[in-house]
Amino acid sequence: AVYQRRVRVSSPLGTQIPQAAGYAYAVKQRDTDMCVVCYFGEGAASEGDCHSAMNMAATLDCPILFFCRNNGYAISTATKDQYRGDGIASRGIGYGIPAIRFDGNDLFAVYNATKAARKLSVEEQRPVVLEAMTYRVGHHSTSDDSTAYRSVDE
Repeated sequence: AVYQRRVRVSSPLGTQIPQAAGYAYAVKQRDTDMCVVCYFGEGAASEGDCHSAMNMAATLDCPILFFCRNNGYAISTATKDQYRGDGIASRGIGYGIPAIRFDGNDLFAVYNATKAARKLSVEEQRPVVLEAMTYRVGHHSTSDDSTAYRSVDE
């Protein structure tokens, strides 16, 4: 075989989540009225990094908002094929983290849920899970062809 010097494009999934939890712990040590917000999709919520971060934030009472945009697909994997259970919000509850699920397509619902979560996180110095139930209209990325796994009617 001929050695070829090719590097494929990749994006690590969910690696920002434990980093955000660590930063939230540092924010807590500074005794400020701040919290950290970490955004990710439901696909990243299935990674071990997400579980480690939620556990750390829960046990250390870190002021962080775990903001999950649940659009029904982890790239090309539908949520029904990705996990069992009731979405991502229930995972927070499993770690003793309060959770808020809301319509991610409603600007006011997003604002109000985030505002309430921030207030709780800052005042009680604890994590909160937010799950925005939304819909991905197009492809996941330029390298994705969603017509391969979604019907034209959808």
